[in-house]
Amino acid sequence: MSSQTSEFVIVGGGIYGSSLAYQLAKAGKSVLLLEGGEIASGASGGPGERGVRANRRDTRELPVAAVALALWQKYQQEFEHGVGYRRIGGLQVFDVPYGYREHEVRGQMEAMALTQTRLGAPSELLNLEQTLAREPELTRSLIGAIYCPNDGVCDHTYATQQFAAEAIKAGAVIRTGAKVTEILAEGGRATGVKLASGETITVGSQLILTANAGTQTLLNPYLHAHEKAPLWHLMPQMIYVTNPLNKKINHLLSHAHRKLAVKQIVDGTLMLSGGASVSYTAEGLWKGSLSSTANNLSDAIAAFPFIDHSSFVKADASRVETVCVDGIPVVDKPQALENTLYGYGWSGHGFAISLGITKFMSDWLIQGERPAALAPFTSARFTQPLTFVNEALEGL
Repeated sequence: MSSQTSEFVIVGGGIYGSSLAYQLAKAGKSVLLLEGGEIASGASGGPGERGVRANRRDTRELPVAAVALALWQKYQQEFEHGVGYRRIGGLQVFDVPYGYREHEVRGQMEAMALTQTRLGAPSELLNLEQTLAREPELTRSLIGAIYCPNDGVCDHTYATQQFAAEAIKAGAVIRTGAKVTEILAEGGRATGVKLASGETITVGSQLILTANAGTQTLLNPYLHAHEKAPLWHLMPQMIYVTNPLNKKINHLLSHAHRKLAVKQIVDGTLMLSGGASVSYTAEGLWKGSLSSTANNLSDAIAAFPFIDHSSFVKADASRVETVCVDGIPVVDKPQALENTLYGYGWSGHGFAISLGITKFMSDWLIQGERPAALAPFTSARFTQPLTFVNEALEGL
């Protein structure tokens, strides 16, 4: 059974799919977005807020992050009711862990601040006194911080839903409950996709896959072995605790030597995350982790001692994330499908850069050439260096 045909067919209704649908529709393109569940029902959804940061980001992502942070501010101001983004600034704090030397840590701080600034993310070095002036509740055992004024936080579920709503206003069609199970192809091009219901959707021009954990499964029949990204799945755990002392955390906070991110969401609740995860099974089930909870709470209390007075509210680890071996995403086209573009492997921190990535994906789709900003994210980065190695070995 065949029904709809659209110029651009997007698979996946998270922040990547919904913001790309918006950008393409605003450019006057015919867009159909297919989401297997509901908008923001995957990794782009869930309670609390996500960090929107350039601070402590891989240097290859920083130019895209600079564009993304500007777009978050732009759409917060332009969309009716905004996108749930708050530019509160970001602090990455530093101490001197056991076995380290203070001059080494300070050298790292200086190098990071300089590099981030050069690559589009203004960063300021703070000493302990300046750090405490911004966050008075922090432990006094720190030596300083890197401050990024353009960092912030965002209600990720709300933002994803807002982009979907604005995409519809711009002319895109969005179908939920439309799970894609197969890519149909002929002559080196994706001609359509098949839904779980048996319905076939025709691809008029371009197919775009932004289904995160489901993307590689759909691509597998068409990817050559060297194109398959080395990645795995995890389920990040977020912890929510009360704030009985009514303390204020002013910034998005991370710690250079602890797996820790701390945010104070709008209702005053404290949200703790930063690297703890729980067991993942192929069936999509998850098991809570007491060790992850204990480690996360210990790190949070070490940074903000007042959190020791808090009470546990809940833990959430219901969202599946894909992690690439080098910690940055893959955005590319498969060799076997010339009209297909995909992105995945966001590695637990892709929400912040989403608007930058989809801006450049939109440029690529419309103009036909890969933007230079996306060059670091090609799948060839995992195999191309072997060419140089082989050439060198041949001469020995």
